[in-house]
Amino acid sequence: MIAALLTIPTILIVIDQQTLSVLAPVLRDRFHISAQGYSTIVSGFLISFAVMYTVGGMLVDRIGERTAMAAFIIWFSICTILGGLSRGPWTLGISRFLLGIGQPGNYPAALRACTRWFPKAERGLPIALFSSGGAIGSIIAPPIIVALSLTLGWRAAFFLPGLLGFIWLVLWLAIYRFPQDYPGISSTELQQLDVSQDHIGATEAQQWSSLWKDRNVLALVLARFVSDPVWIFYLFWIPEYLKRERGFSLADIGLYAWIPFVGGAMGGMVGGRVSDMLIARGMPAAKARSRILYISAAIAPFGMLTSRVHSAATAIFLISIMAFVAFSWFINTAAIIPDLFSEKVVGSVLGFMGTAGTLGGVLFSTLVGFLLTHYSYAPVFILAGTMHLFASFILWFLLRLQRAPAQSKNVLAV
Repeated sequence: MIAALLTIPTILIVIDQQTLSVLAPVLRDRFHISAQGYSTIVSGFLISFAVMYTVGGMLVDRIGERTAMAAFIIWFSICTILGGLSRGPWTLGISRFLLGIGQPGNYPAALRACTRWFPKAERGLPIALFSSGGAIGSIIAPPIIVALSLTLGWRAAFFLPGLLGFIWLVLWLAIYRFPQDYPGISSTELQQLDVSQDHIGATEAQQWSSLWKDRNVLALVLARFVSDPVWIFYLFWIPEYLKRERGFSLADIGLYAWIPFVGGAMGGMVGGRVSDMLIARGMPAAKARSRILYISAAIAPFGMLTSRVHSAATAIFLISIMAFVAFSWFINTAAIIPDLFSEKVVGSVLGFMGTAGTLGGVLFSTLVGFLLTHYSYAPVFILAGTMHLFASFILWFLLRLQRAPAQSKNVLAV
């Protein structure tokens, strides 16, 4: 129940993001937005998203995931509806900038909830579920957005996910509780949650301001700075690519643009489940997560072929492979955090990683706009196909998985 509840807002977040992506061909023509102008709107969203990833993670660690999640949902649901009221590129850009303030805190809140509610050997799957909600949202978003746009107008595609956010908010406040406050939980289950917290590399007293001295923080932050821009590119530019380079109409985008995200969902579920299986067989948790990361990165160079293949179906297949890799990385870089750090700072660490990854996405999105204006998609796909591999080298050289001396723990402390 908890895993399902955490998955729904991730689905809504990506539907919100995909609304701009899927409707980009329509909105660019309607509001006379150039490729560089569209890149600026995307970058504005990513800048606020990046800043609030860290702020949101710190807020989650300070006030708890229940209250923080409710606040985030209220904010980004309102801002999604505002996007449907846009009258031009400026109002569209402002609404997306505001949207970026409310969305990223969902991820540290969901990770903290998983850390609180699931033992270590079982966390990979629920983290995969809520993270793969992004892939699920991306699967269902194109046909839903296109259908709403063609039948009720493009503004309806912004209004619906905003309204659904408020419906989910009622369920969240009614259902979610901390384990010690949940009436159906037993003392044995509480003890199992408590003893599952074998942290590495950080003490309970560690504050977020001191985390930057930790080599593992640096490793994860740099790795996400390099790898996250790949998914950000695919999320915001693939419908544009399918229209401009493959001749897809808006209806075609609705029919086919969801396919790569099936690969993303598979990558998230497989990556999370296989790492859990390795842990259950006796492999140290952090080592199991990192092994999946290295294997996934080795697949990524296939994405460089996307612009060179003649068949649109083959191009979509290669995009699907990259989505598989990207979501496997999202799940396992998130799941490894509680294996390396105290439960009290998991939100902050994920916030740092998300901010770094999104800032990398801002830089890469700006570069994409430049390359498309002056060259083509070919160098963009070449860069995207190498970035996970480079990120894996960063982890290989910087990440330290040695177990620290046992610390006293209290996982249920707020």
